[in-house]
This record gives sequence, structure tokens and C-alpha cells, in this order.
Amino acid sequence: MNDSFVITAETINDTCAVLAFDGRLDAVSAQRAKDALQQAINEGRHQLVVDMARVSFVDSAGLAALVSALKLSRRSGGNVLLAGIQPQVRTVFSLTMLDRVFGIYPDRQAALDDLASALS
Repeated sequence: MNDSFVITAETINDTCAVLAFDGRLDAVSAQRAKDALQQAINEGRHQLVVDMARVSFVDSAGLAALVSALKLSRRSGGNVLLAGIQPQVRTVFSLTMLDRVFGIYPDRQAALDDLASALS
């Protein structure tokens, strides 16, 4: 188990949650991230913000976990928004063109504000 990867979940309301990731989102931690995202969606929180301000590295397994959550969320009419992505991680999203698939926001509050306006 990767003890240097920490997931903090915060419920915003019945359909929305913020999951903050801290550490490397890689082959070692991706399954834990995927499980946490899937659990939130299964609990009815299909509008998710993933705060990645403290994620220093993402590999293909980490990207796959996020894409899996996005697909699951969208099947329920939801979405997965990413917030606070660091420049090095942002480059990975650009190179894989996933920056065109995910909504990416400068911080968690900007993502939550956009969710709130989209739902109103």
C-alpha cells in the first residue's frame, strides 16, 4: 500500500463531493483512487471535484482511474471535474488530450462554482 498517497473526501451535498488527492497518482495508488471515486458515485454523489493541487505526478494508471470515474459518473448524469492541477501534471493531460475531456479548474472553489451554476 502506498502510504504517501492520501485521499480526503468531503461531501458537499447529496449529489456532490470533493475528493482531494495528495501524492503520486500512479500504478501503486491508482486502484485506491478509483475505488474512492467509485464509492462516492455509488453513494449517489455523481458530481465530483477531484482536487489535485497536491498531486505531483500522474501516470497512465492514474489517468485510467480518472477516466473510469468520469465514465461511471456520466452514466448517472454526473461529471468529474479536476481542480488545482500542477504544471507538470497538466502537461500529461495536454499530451494525452485529456484536457479536452475533463473540465479543469484553477482550484476547487472554481470547480464547485461551475457545478453550482450548471445545476441551477
